[in-house]
Amino acid sequence: MKPAPDTIGGKHGGSERGAVLVEFAMVLPLLALLFLTIIDLGLVIHENQVLQNAVREGAHFSSLPSSWIDQRNPVASEAAIKQRVTDYCLEEGIVLNTADITVDQQYPINVGGGLTALASEVLVSYDRPFLIPGAPLLPFARVRLTKRAVFRNLY
Repeated sequence: MKPAPDTIGGKHGGSERGAVLVEFAMVLPLLALLFLTIIDLGLVIHENQVLQNAVREGAHFSSLPSSWIDQRNPVASEAAIKQRVTDYCLEEGIVLNTADITVDQQYPINVGGGLTALASEVLVSYDRPFLIPGAPLLPFARVRLTKRAVFRNLY
């Protein structure tokens, strides 16, 4: 018995292979966009963790007696604390501007019993662009990562 002419391997088998190729060509951009989105989300999560560790490092450094910004301690400076945060981020490939970093060594914290103590607060706000091509046209072209850490002053 002869196969029907419209089945695969029959007279018109090549046209079905062409249809599969056209369908793949239509789906490929969506798959590439999905793949880039997954990679970008992973990078955002990674950079979020790096920023959190950087502000912890900066707040800890700021809380040390050697970093107390006062007239009696002329070697300590806010720039040194900010540099500590930017150096930590730079090791992971994140370039921060010192304007993105805020340092407050007079941050009040409640230590219980109605008492307050002073702590060092370091805050970083960082705008991260997405990798997706054409993202500037989208409303979510950038994501703002903001991290904060507070350490009680040791001085």
